[in-house]
Amino acid sequence: MDDPNEVIRDRLLWDDGMEDVLINFLYDDSIAGRIRAGKITHNDHVWLAERLSDYETKKFNSEQVKGKIARLKRRQREFTDLMKQTGLGWDPDRKAPVASEEHWANAIRVRNSFKNFKTNGCPRYEELCTIFGCSFAMGTLHRASTEPTPTSEEEDLLDEELRNRESPCQDDEGGPLPPSPMYSSTQSR
Repeated sequence: MDDPNEVIRDRLLWDDGMEDVLINFLYDDSIAGRIRAGKITHNDHVWLAERLSDYETKKFNSEQVKGKIARLKRRQREFTDLMKQTGLGWDPDRKAPVASEEHWANAIRVRNSFKNFKTNGCPRYEELCTIFGCSFAMGTLHRASTEPTPTSEEEDLLDEELRNRESPCQDDEGGPLPPSPMYSSTQSR
């Protein structure tokens, strides 16, 4: 979507938070199992267009929804590619990568679209990963392969931080899910 007219048309159509509404619909459908690994069919596009049109006075069609989903998927993949680069830090408040000006200049030289993430980050990245699938760790226990192994004290602090966080997974009654037997504490490491 490098055509300036398309950019303007996209902004006009998806302003007023409608992009967030679409992401929320897709995220809820992914969590509920109606969308798996980003496989979104023509019928899904039609259904989403109807839901969006009911939500707002604007009328959406399936082609507009399909195009927006493709752009969201591209944004998520580009951000994943950017975050895989060595030398990037992470600002959890801004939900944006942190790097030196030299690193940004090199990254933008490789892929011009990375410049969008320098100031804006990708605030809905985690939801987009849930929708489209992603295997890039960014949470409390993430660690780049270039970082030294954490000390015992650092591991204890990370474990404490993880225990103090709310459980992201809940059962049907709102309670936390039991620990996975795959990672039980009795298993040898």
